[in-house]
Amino acid sequence: MSHVYSADLALNIKNLTAGYPDNVVLKDVSWQVKKGTLAAIIGPNGGGKSTLLKTAVGLLPPFEYKIMELLGHPPRTGRKQVAYLPQQEEVDWNFPITVLDVVLQGRLVRQGLWGRYSKEDYDSSHEALAFFGLERYKHTQVGSLSGGQRQRVFLARALVQEADLILLDEPSTGLDAKAQHELADLFLTLSQGGKTIVAATHDLNCLTECFDHVLALDGRVLVEGKPDEVLTEANMVKLFARHFPKVGSRGEVMLHEH
Repeated sequence: MSHVYSADLALNIKNLTAGYPDNVVLKDVSWQVKKGTLAAIIGPNGGGKSTLLKTAVGLLPPFEYKIMELLGHPPRTGRKQVAYLPQQEEVDWNFPITVLDVVLQGRLVRQGLWGRYSKEDYDSSHEALAFFGLERYKHTQVGSLSGGQRQRVFLARALVQEADLILLDEPSTGLDAKAQHELADLFLTLSQGGKTIVAATHDLNCLTECFDHVLALDGRVLVEGKPDEVLTEANMVKLFARHFPKVGSRGEVMLHEH
């Protein structure tokens, strides 16, 4: 019997076990994300957030799974409509490439590595730069930008790629509060435009404001659902164990010993 792909799901994972040689990080993970959702993956370091994203986009081969779909397609074909933004420390920011060239790379997904850029490619890239307020930086070396501007560059590339699913690994790392809020606003704008955003993050404050679905992950799925259902004190103590901070009534921060 042939498998029927789910057209309304951006991400459909069932019974995934994944990780690295001699290190199983994820065990029997199942998760479904509907199209147009703003979804977050939270959990401790080593809990499998990055592993889940990298396996979904094919950077890591899965050990085993029952279902793995991207935008209603098998990963190999669905991947063309998916943009992946790695952690900032995984990017070589010293590489001599301009902001415009980074954004143009989004077109290569469609035309292949050796294609030549067309006028439409350039027009699309300039539109994306304008959308994210980056037009004046188009000839700037990307590594010289601030953390928030770098994230905008990669989001502009995803827009030019015409990606419908955007996966981000710790996008708010190193951003100040203002930049984090600006990023959250961009996520909302992209979501309203029909994009699906999935972000692995440890920034719980931003989550409660803009995300509508949260997966709590620590090797296995602890809980998933709406932020107010997942981000309870009991769940956070289970997830982050000994080092879960609690803010008291006078603003003091205490660490739970679990």
